[in-house]
Amino acid sequence: MSSPAILVHRAVPYRDPEHQAEILTGPVTAALERGRRAIVVVDRRCRSELERALGGEAGVRYVQPEELHSAPPFTVAGRWSRTVRDAIAGGATGVCAVAQSVALPGIDSSYWTRLDLAIGYAMRALPVEMLCCFADRDGAREQAGALHDEFLVDGAAVPSTHRRDDHELLQENPQRPPAELGVPLFVDAVELHRLSEMRRTVHRHGVLSGLGPARVEDLVLAVNELVSNGIEHGSGAPVLRMWRTPGGLVAEMTDTVPGRLAFPGLAAPSPAGERGRGLWLASELADVLQVWTADDDPGQVQGTVVRVVMNPP
Repeated sequence: MSSPAILVHRAVPYRDPEHQAEILTGPVTAALERGRRAIVVVDRRCRSELERALGGEAGVRYVQPEELHSAPPFTVAGRWSRTVRDAIAGGATGVCAVAQSVALPGIDSSYWTRLDLAIGYAMRALPVEMLCCFADRDGAREQAGALHDEFLVDGAAVPSTHRRDDHELLQENPQRPPAELGVPLFVDAVELHRLSEMRRTVHRHGVLSGLGPARVEDLVLAVNELVSNGIEHGSGAPVLRMWRTPGGLVAEMTDTVPGRLAFPGLAAPSPAGERGRGLWLASELADVLQVWTADDDPGQVQGTVVRVVMNPP
C-alpha cells in the first residue's frame, strides 16, 4: 500500500479486538517502515492485541480515548491536524492515524459524526492515512460509509456506495446549543474604535485568572481575532462576554449576522483567501474553540456565537 500524498480516510470494519488488531497491523507496520508516524486511539482490548502483534517497542504512539475526546469534535479534529503538522515538522513523511468510536460519558452518535466530518476537512491536504474502526454489526457499514469514501476490508480498499454530502450530515447532527454559564464577568458591545480598550480588559481578566504571560497573550490575540471578524464581516458591533469557570476562562463573541463557514477554524485558508483566517488562528491559540451558526445548527442559535476556552494552568 503506497503512502498517500494527501488524506486517505477509510472506515475499517472489524469483528472483535483480535480481528481489529490483525487488520491494523499491516498499515501501521507499513507506515513505520516508510518513515511515517503512527498514532493509535483505540480501546484497551485492541491496544493490547496490537501491542502483542507489533511489539512493545514498535514506535507507535498510543493515546487514551478519554484523553483525546475531552473536547468538542471540531476541537479534537484541530488537535489531530496540529499533531500531524508537528510530526511532519519533526521529519516524518506523514502519519498513519487509527481511531475508534468508544462509549464515553456525555458523548452521543452526533459527536462521532461531526468528528469524522471535521477530520476529513481539517486534514484534507495533509499526508495522512486515517483509519476509523467500527464494529461490523447490522447497518454499521451504511452508517460508516456515509462518512467515508472507502472501506479497508481485510487489507483491501473498497469504495463506499453510501457516501453522503457533508453539509447534509452536519445539519442532521447539530451540536448542542451553547451552555448557560451564569452571570458573565462583563458584557460589552465592541466597535472598531474600542478594540484597544477591549484587549486591555481581556488581558486583565487573563492575569486575574492565573494564566501565565504567554497564555494571556494568546488569549488576547484569539479574542481580538474573533471580535475583529465580527466588526469587519458582521454587524460592526459584536458583543463580547467572559466567564471564569472550573474548566477555564471563557470568552464568547456573539453577532446578529450568521456565519457562512461549515467547518470554522479547522484549516488555514489559502493566502489569497479573505475569510476564515481569524477563526483558524483563534483555534490554534485557544484550548477549545466552538462556533454555532444559524446555517450549521438550524434552530440552535440566531446569528453567530463563537466561544474560546483557555484551560486553567
